[in-house]
Amino acid sequence: MSRQYEEVRMPLAEGTTLLHPERALLRWEGMSGRSDIGQICYLKRDASSLRCTRRTFDPTSFSSERARVVRLLVTQLSGRMTLGAMRPRTVDGALRVVLEFVNWADRQGLHQVLCHEKTTAEAVHRYFRERREQVSLGNLKRNSVDISQRRLLSMLRELFRNDDFCADARVLGRQRDASVPTAVPDSEAQATLLSWADALFSGISTLVLDFKPYPVHVTTARGESLCLVPRRHHRRGGDGSHGLAGWNLETGEPRTREELTMRMAEADAKNPSKRSGDIARSAAKHLAAANEDAQSEIRRSHASMAVFCFAALFLAETGVNLAQLLAMKWSLELAASLQDASVVRQKFREVKYRAGAKEITFTVSLGFMPKLKAYLALREYLVQDAGCDALFIVVGHSPQRRRPIPLPTQFLTLLYDRLDTLGIVLPRISARQWRATKQDWAVSNHGPVIAARLMGHSVETALRSYSNGTDAAHKAEMGVFLASVEKTVLKTGDDPAGSIRSAVGVCIEFRKPVPIAASVTVKPDCRSTEGCLFCDQYRVHADAADIHKLLGCRHCVRLVSGRADSIEQYDSSFGAVLRRIDFLLDELRKRDAALVDQIEQDVDVDGNLDAFWSAKLDQLYELGVA
Repeated sequence: MSRQYEEVRMPLAEGTTLLHPERALLRWEGMSGRSDIGQICYLKRDASSLRCTRRTFDPTSFSSERARVVRLLVTQLSGRMTLGAMRPRTVDGALRVVLEFVNWADRQGLHQVLCHEKTTAEAVHRYFRERREQVSLGNLKRNSVDISQRRLLSMLRELFRNDDFCADARVLGRQRDASVPTAVPDSEAQATLLSWADALFSGISTLVLDFKPYPVHVTTARGESLCLVPRRHHRRGGDGSHGLAGWNLETGEPRTREELTMRMAEADAKNPSKRSGDIARSAAKHLAAANEDAQSEIRRSHASMAVFCFAALFLAETGVNLAQLLAMKWSLELAASLQDASVVRQKFREVKYRAGAKEITFTVSLGFMPKLKAYLALREYLVQDAGCDALFIVVGHSPQRRRPIPLPTQFLTLLYDRLDTLGIVLPRISARQWRATKQDWAVSNHGPVIAARLMGHSVETALRSYSNGTDAAHKAEMGVFLASVEKTVLKTGDDPAGSIRSAVGVCIEFRKPVPIAASVTVKPDCRSTEGCLFCDQYRVHADAADIHKLLGCRHCVRLVSGRADSIEQYDSSFGAVLRRIDFLLDELRKRDAALVDQIEQDVDVDGNLDAFWSAKLDQLYELGVA
């Protein structure tokens, strides 16, 4: 039998009561699909696939206890969006793992899950055990199971309001490096965008806030310049593109009628005199309209571009993630908080204010404070008397160009597109890459403890981020190894007499360790696998077996590197080993890059380590250090 459905838009509007939870289909903003949470009110139903949106069920199996839980879950999910600043796709993913778990439980006849804490905990342990077995058989990926287990525990702990719920549950443990860390973008690409964003934000803010006349001359700190005229640019079509033919884009001034006539004649245009007159009058008309109206369409359009620029600067400055930035609200407290922002560290300010029912906190440098204040003035210019509580706003498209709307999710793409039309074509940097850049800078300049506070995460995360820093910084420290590299890397099948196999390659003189250089950080030690890497007796073959060993070692060391107590400890142990391995892998790539890349994918993405390092990995998970 089928059932009635009612679409519920998420997040819930304030004061909304879910009258019929058994009918609920959750609709997520910006997503085409819907989530059938109401299904679990019926203990007997078709739960064969999460993709099914119309299910058959036994109406006699309706559970009022489950209906009560569904109401709680919908409120919980809504709160994660509004208070937790989570994206709809993230919250939908959290719901999906709950539905998977409940579907499994009901198939086992465990109908008290979600309704009773103790019964649910027992089911979780059984469910996790079955998932581990499926991973060991190769039917499920370890990383995806780890993520779903953690999401499920997070949801259930919040549901039961018990942070210790299933604290003893054996989470499978994620192979963290199976997903490639977000790369720190090229420093030149960073500098170019930030230079243009800063110059455009400053120039356009002055234009609209001080009601300066067009044209606007914008010059970056690097000496690059352009002129903004009161027409939308499309420089990719050249100066003669629609709307721009009447302007000299180098000076920003309208072209004279004589100049236009000459250009029209050179382009073999029909009736160049009349055509040039039309273009000159159009340019004069747009210039007059823009310079007479402080709220003209082109001024508001340029102001929106300035908002894109400031939002990019804000991402780079604070390192907040995209969801946090888009969820930030405006309130009168913000302007007041800028006057008494607390000091986090010399040259930094922590800004705190309340908007709605939530406290918002971010950290900026003292030098960024004037830009933040200028942005608030620009926001006030755009809002006028319209209501919009988002902190970051732009104006909508025609016919609602004067109406402010929240900053769109894809604003960075829109910014790069606008820059393209101005003739500024740059490598594109994502929001995640800006966060990685800030993280890398913070750890390198202030250490993991201050970095953790600036970024709003744990010290362990800061250390792990440091281990994913730029390759250039790692390789620069490896000059001491260059002298020995030729004899260290062996050809396939080249087995020196008396050599023995090790966990990372080959040893040609066991129990006779000799450092490869006087200044090595890690002392060679035949009892330590990592110590072999810094021994003059160590060799590695340019073959699949030894490359597999090196990558397995790197995988395990990366997992435990976040356990360092300080950046100094990290550098002298984990960091040194990782840099040595990366140096050797670079040398092996010179012999067979395709082979190294293939095995790297096999180890870091698919989790296929060789026998020794697979056993070591399991041991690390058992000990809870990975």
